[in-house]
Amino acid sequence: MTRTFAMKVYAGTYWLLAVLFVYILVVLVLPAITTGPEATPFVVLIVGFLALFVLGAALSTFWPSAPRRGALWLVLLIVPVLFLLLNAPFLVFPLTHPTDIGFTAILPLLVGTIVLVWSGVFAFRQARSGPVPTSASWRARIAVAVVAGATAGAFGTGFLAAKAGGSGSVAAAPTVTATLVAQNTKYLTTSYSLGSSDVMGLFVENKDGFAHSFDIDSLNIHVQIPANATVAVAIKPTSAGPLEFYCAVPGHRDAGMAGIIQVS
Repeated sequence: MTRTFAMKVYAGTYWLLAVLFVYILVVLVLPAITTGPEATPFVVLIVGFLALFVLGAALSTFWPSAPRRGALWLVLLIVPVLFLLLNAPFLVFPLTHPTDIGFTAILPLLVGTIVLVWSGVFAFRQARSGPVPTSASWRARIAVAVVAGATAGAFGTGFLAAKAGGSGSVAAAPTVTATLVAQNTKYLTTSYSLGSSDVMGLFVENKDGFAHSFDIDSLNIHVQIPANATVAVAIKPTSAGPLEFYCAVPGHRDAGMAGIIQVS
C-alpha cells in the first residue's frame, strides 16, 4: 500500500514542525541563556521534543510498513499534543500579541498540530480500510494550500513586527523620569515614589529574549514590551496611595515581575 495524500500531508507537516523546533531553539531559547541560566531546562526540553519530531517525521515518511499501520498515525499525535498541553498556560499571550516573537512559534505549532490531527485521522482510517486512491481531490489540495499560505503569511508578519522591536511615546509631558529593567523574568526595581501631581515617564527596558508586559490595572495601563526593546509609559496618578504594577504574562508576576509606585 502506497502513502495516500493524507499520509503525505501528515509526514510533510511533521517535518515542518521539526524545523519549527529548530527555530524555537535557535531564536527563542538559546539567546535567553545569555541573560541567565533559567533557560537551560528549556534547551533540554526543546531538544528532546525536536528528537521526537524528527523520529515521527522519519517514521511517517520512510518506514515501508507505515501505510498499513493504522495505529502509528494516531500514536505519533501524542508528541505535538503533549507539547501543547505542557505549554497551555503560556499560549494565550503570544497568540493575542502578534508582535511577540513567541507568536511566530506558537501559531504555526498550533496550526500544524490541527493539520496533523486532521490528516492523522484520515490516515488511520485509510490504513485500516485497505488500498485507497493516493491522489487527493482538488478541494483537499486547495484547503491545504490555503492553510499553508495563511500560516506562512501570519508567521512572516509576526516575525517582521517582532524584529521591528517596540517603541513608545509618553502621552503627557513627564515631570519625573525613571527606568524599569526586566531581566531574567524579574523587575530589577520594584519600588518607586511619585508625587500625586507628577507625571512619571517610565522607560521599561526588556533585556529578555521574550516579551513581557507592564500593567497597572487601576490606571488602565496595559503595555506590551517586546523582546529586547524599550517602551516609554506615561503614569499619571489620580490619587495618593500605592499603585501596583506587574507583568501579565502567565507565571511572570509570581516569578518577581511586580512592584509598587507609592504616590504621596
